Order: sequence, then C-alpha cells, then structure tokens
Amino acid sequence: MAVTRKEFLIRLAVGGVAVGASSAIASFLASCSLPTQPQGSSLPTSNGTVSGNKITVDISSGSPLAQNGFAIVQYTGGSLLVARTDDGVYHAMTSICTHQACSINQYNAASKEFVCPCHGSRFNATGGVTNGPASSPLKQYTTAISGTQLIITVA
Repeated sequence: MAVTRKEFLIRLAVGGVAVGASSAIASFLASCSLPTQPQGSSLPTSNGTVSGNKITVDISSGSPLAQNGFAIVQYTGGSLLVARTDDGVYHAMTSICTHQACSINQYNAASKEFVCPCHGSRFNATGGVTNGPASSPLKQYTTAISGTQLIITVA
C-alpha cells in the first residue's frame, strides 16, 4: 500500500522528534553520569552529642578524627563532614552535595578531597568545590576545641 504525502510527513516529523529527544537525553545523562571508577574510600564515622545548637565530638588520640584527620560525624538529626587541615584547624561542613543533594560518604586521601558518590563532585577540606558538576561549596559550620572535644555550632 502506498504511503500518502501526509502520512510520510507525519512519520518524518515523529521520527525527527524521537531522534532529537534521544540525543538530548543522552547529552544530559553524559553530563551527570555515575563515576566509572571508585572515587575514594568510605569515610570513618564519629558520633556527636547534641546540646542546643552545638555538636560535641571526641578528638582524643583514639578517635577517627585524630587518627585520620577526616570523618563523618553522625548525630541525632543528621551528619556532617569534618576535616583537619595541615595547620591543625578542624573544618565542619554539610555532608549533602550541592549538586543534587546526594550524601557524601567518600574521601580521597591522596588528593585530600571529599567525593560525592553520585556524580563525582569533589570538595576540599574546607568545603570548596575542586571538581564539578557541583558549582557551590558545602555549607560551613563554626568549630572550636575544648580539651579533647571538638565543638561544632550548627546554627
């Protein structure tokens, strides 16, 4: 059966839309694809104690923060990333990636970067973006040391 000109044009238009849509989807997925290689190792965990707007974390010699200089601090209500820089200063920041709100749970010790497992964004020890697709830094929280305790103010 012969195809009319009208049917031909409709099929051509539908086919063009399908090709264009699949190309756009492929382009989007390529920009936010999952990492193909492990981007870091799992972070050690420390537990924090909440009192008002402060979270207290042990940093004595046996704690993950003292041993490694980085950890996820878990507390009732969430978790934070904490890193000790070479100058001995502790930095606390949100553990939620600013790209698409994935939980950051990896650390690359060689490059000293927190790594988002969803799309590979990397953040330095102070929360700054070192590799996208994230374009905004992690939210920072104030820290202070009292003896062998790190006190993080979250408000």
